[in-house]
Order: sequence, then structure tokens, then C-alpha cells
Amino acid sequence: MATYDTDRWYCARAYRKIAGVCAGFAGYYQQPRWLIRLLAVILLVMFPVAALLAYLVAAVVLPNR
Repeated sequence: MATYDTDRWYCARAYRKIAGVCAGFAGYYQQPRWLIRLLAVILLVMFPVAALLAYLVAAVVLPNR
């Protein structure tokens, strides 16, 4: 399992599929990236506007690593 940097939220550009937000959250919470991405897709299906807006804000606001 990979080691993660857990001091604050960030966008993990090295592991990104779109903007790296899910990979950054996975690193922060020390969870597999696929699990966080699956949760993001489920949230997108259940709450499309809120999930898309939250993802876009996080992609713009969070620092890159």
C-alpha cells in the first residue's frame, strides 16, 4: 500500500483521472483511490448538482501536490 501525506486536503495531480480531487481525499483519509472515486460517483448520481459543484470548487481551491 502506498504511503500518503495526511497533513491537509490537496489535489493529487500524479494520480488524477480528472483533477486529482478524489486521489487527494484518498491520501488524506488513507483509503484506496478506487473507493473514494466510487463514493464520488454515487454522490454524483444521488445529488448531481451539489456533487458537481463541490468537485469543481475543490479542484479550484485545493493546492496541488
